Amino acid sequence: MEILKFCFLTGCLSVSSFINAQVAVKGRIADESDKGLAYATVRLLCQDSTFVQGVVTDSIGLYKLENVQKGNYLLSLSSIGYEAKVYPFAVGDTEKVLPVVYLKENSVLLGEVEVKGSSFIRQKDRVLIIPDKQQVKHAFTGYDLLSNLMIPGIDVDRKKGVVATMGGTVTLYIDGRKVDYREVQSLRPRDIEKVEYFDVPTGKYAGDVASINYITRKWKSGGYVSLDANQTIGYLQGDYNAVSKVSHGNTSYTLFAGHTMYDYNEDDNRSTESFVLADRSFTRDEITEADKRKKNQQYAQFNVLNQTGKRTLSAKMSFVHSGMPDNGRRGMLDYSDYYEDVCSSSSTDQKSLAPSLELYGSFRLKDNQRLECSLPVSYTQNTYDRSYQENEYASMTNVDEKLYMLNPSLNYSLSMPHQNTLTVQLMHSHRITSATYAGDNPSWQHLWSGESLLFASYNQRFGKLSMNGRIGMSALQYRLHGHEKTHYISPRGDLSFFYQFSDRQQFGIGAAVGNAYPEINTINTAEQTIDQIHVKRGNPYLDKIKMYMASGSYSLQVGRFNLFGIFMYSSEINTVLPAFSVEGNKLVESYRSDGDYHLLQGGLDLSWKATDALRFKLGGRWQYSKITGQDSQDQNNVYGRLTVNYYWKDFSLNVYGKTQTRLLSGDGVYEWQDGNYGASVSWYHGGWALEAGTNNPFNTHARTRSFLRSDVYRYDREVYSRLNQPTGYVKVAYTFDFGKKTSKDYRNVNTTIDSAILKAE
Repeated sequence: MEILKFCFLTGCLSVSSFINAQVAVKGRIADESDKGLAYATVRLLCQDSTFVQGVVTDSIGLYKLENVQKGNYLLSLSSIGYEAKVYPFAVGDTEKVLPVVYLKENSVLLGEVEVKGSSFIRQKDRVLIIPDKQQVKHAFTGYDLLSNLMIPGIDVDRKKGVVATMGGTVTLYIDGRKVDYREVQSLRPRDIEKVEYFDVPTGKYAGDVASINYITRKWKSGGYVSLDANQTIGYLQGDYNAVSKVSHGNTSYTLFAGHTMYDYNEDDNRSTESFVLADRSFTRDEITEADKRKKNQQYAQFNVLNQTGKRTLSAKMSFVHSGMPDNGRRGMLDYSDYYEDVCSSSSTDQKSLAPSLELYGSFRLKDNQRLECSLPVSYTQNTYDRSYQENEYASMTNVDEKLYMLNPSLNYSLSMPHQNTLTVQLMHSHRITSATYAGDNPSWQHLWSGESLLFASYNQRFGKLSMNGRIGMSALQYRLHGHEKTHYISPRGDLSFFYQFSDRQQFGIGAAVGNAYPEINTINTAEQTIDQIHVKRGNPYLDKIKMYMASGSYSLQVGRFNLFGIFMYSSEINTVLPAFSVEGNKLVESYRSDGDYHLLQGGLDLSWKATDALRFKLGGRWQYSKITGQDSQDQNNVYGRLTVNYYWKDFSLNVYGKTQTRLLSGDGVYEWQDGNYGASVSWYHGGWALEAGTNNPFNTHARTRSFLRSDVYRYDREVYSRLNQPTGYVKVAYTFDFGKKTSKDYRNVNTTIDSAILKAE
């Protein structure tokens, strides 16, 4: 027994001696203005330059090397766009804190950096992607570059500005600041140093389905003027933008302006509807003779940005005007219980004016603490006019709405010494809408709603295992005039674990509980006439939606290959579905929340950098959706997509294709979309970018089919949309720099128009 005690004591002393001989080394890297350099490379070397270990700095330039033995070392520090530096130092018996190391900016542009093999670097909570020379050169916008990166698991529609994963839309950031479509569209690729992809967001990104953060270069003087135009061939559609920026010292001033529009006719659309009313049952077939689609939108924004190493302040004043005038449809109706065809026509006219102001501040309280706050305020004035005629029957609706929105937020993050991070988020969304309905069903609808969200997120790393947890609550209250106030308090949270086999391979599992609420355009008692037998009505008594999710994912980077696989289950309990009932000789369409939506998804993506000039991305998806409750519906679907990029000197060729998709959406509508394909050729030189492309060049019968089933009403529609037929486009862009180079600013104009109006179409 004494021998065992002696052995145990000797072993403990040996382990203690070994642990005490290994200490941590930490410090900070900054630029010459004392701003921490995010994701700089830190390598620990022996005096003979033998590699020992390496890390990268966090978002504020801090780094930490674990388990460093006593001795003399060299610290090699580097970051793209800065001159590398080697710092000698010695390690003793206690933790070593090195002084701040300042890196000097050099004149090497990112476009001149060439990355061999894989440019994907797996870190503990993100994938760091360094764009190579070809990817940067053959891109003009932030979406172009993101598409060129071919990130497995990410789908990028650079024309529409949509970035998505199987779980939903990816949230986009620039230098840690949340941005929208226009900002990314105007981001100049040569100003992008790195791209971060958070497949499981943590810290300030917690709550996103997935996050992309562009890390940009900073310039402090000079300016530029940039113009771009995108014109469709085959129907009238265009997008035209201009921006001018001047920078001086730490302050920059930017003015944006733009105009978008489309004007085309949909042809050869058909639908069949079945009605079961109290006094009759019949079908109605419609052949569309003309379907006019028309829209124009103008925006302007003035930005002021002041940035130092310790804080960022910005103010953005925007104005958006949007109009959809003279939209209408004319067709022939065939009623099964009526002996002659009926001519029908409908016309809508919509207008919106939306001024807004956003104030933003980001403050580095200490090297390991950061505080962010924002205050967006907006006002929107909407009008909606619709008329409908069917032989002698006529109806009319006119709606005027005023919508006020206030969305303050606060975000505090603390990086702690043992590879753990704490983040606290507080957000509030407040809306007040007042709408006056005139015409067939006059009414006044006044709704105010406020939702407060509080979250605490914690991230901890145990060697190769990472744990991310978030817990919080949502407090919602709203009141429709004439009704009692509704209020809910709901818990929210998520938990995930990731095991990093190596810096190229990772496996993760996660689960989340959340909630959502009905859209404000459903919470009303307004009624809209669709036609002489069909009316639409709001429902102020919808339940809150409970949301559950579980997922597992695997990622692997080997040489020039990147693989990503995921399986996901999600559900919405009390999801909002269309509800159809009969009142006399009328079909009433409203909303209900007595059904559940379940979604199973699986996906596998592979990207391959075959050569420096040739890149491939191949993806496959499986999706099974099911609605349970009062009605039971389901849909199984498998589809795939392929993207090929080829670069040659100043030219690039892009070819893409996607197979047919068949989906059951969360609102109970089946949507079948034929496959599509296309190609584009681009030329990039100096400040010029020219691109010409085509979509479905030989497919004249691409269609979208949608259908819905209920006890009293059904429809089946086939749409041969002009957007899916053979079309082409030409894009021209030019940027002129004056003075010293300055980074291209962010066109932070949210052109999405919010509205609480119950619309017939």
